[in-house]
Amino acid sequence: MKPRQILEVGLPKFVAWCLLGFLFVPILVVVPVALTDRDYLSLPQEGISFDHFAALADWSKGWLPAMLASAAIGIGCSIIATALGVAFAVGAWSAGGWWPSSMRILLISPMIVPPIIYAVGMVKLWARLSLLDTPIGVILVHVVLALPLTVLAIGASLANLDHRLVQAARSLGARPMTVFTHVILPNIVPGIAAGALLAFVVSWDEITVTLFITGRAVITLPRLIWTSIEDAVDPALAAIASVLLFCTILALAARSWGRGAPRKTV
Repeated sequence: MKPRQILEVGLPKFVAWCLLGFLFVPILVVVPVALTDRDYLSLPQEGISFDHFAALADWSKGWLPAMLASAAIGIGCSIIATALGVAFAVGAWSAGGWWPSSMRILLISPMIVPPIIYAVGMVKLWARLSLLDTPIGVILVHVVLALPLTVLAIGASLANLDHRLVQAARSLGARPMTVFTHVILPNIVPGIAAGALLAFVVSWDEITVTLFITGRAVITLPRLIWTSIEDAVDPALAAIASVLLFCTILALAARSWGRGAPRKTV
């Protein structure tokens, strides 16, 4: 390879790998820490131990109930936010005009307002509605936080949809519901999937507002992690991080394999 090719091809790759190492190597440290034989965060001293991974499956430790609660709340938030996002995005796309743009600005306001201000406001409102420390209250708050991302993801798919397809379907006598289910919906499935995934991730990761509106009845995984850090740094935190890291890598690998797999043609 010539020196010029090294500078043009090799140097950018080297810099890219250095940046990836800088980002991911600190994350990978949690794996050996999770295998420590101590009761505090440290690297293994006299051997590796899987006790901290076993603690995650112990119901009395609280980690498994918190993970199940976060998963249930995340799924509920994803379903509701996706349904509302589809309804608004399709309606705004079909109607056009100035009001969809104005409503879109209102919808993305939770992304602009600082979470602490939003949390204080939700505490006041939820206290009047008796929704504090309830699963329904947590799901609704997460829906409000996830809805902007869902609308943006679905709107991006609708931007690539030709209005003439809808006009052609209507000219052939298709009813509005038929147009939606057979013309619009099949073309925005990637956006719906992306919006649902984003809504679940937002709900799974949310901590600021959840700390304000929950107490003892609803304990999500981020809240339990927060309280565990306040009391004592448990190596089980590293075990949880390792499990989440493994699931993320597995999902990305499955996605890459699915995109790279050859498709059969008839």
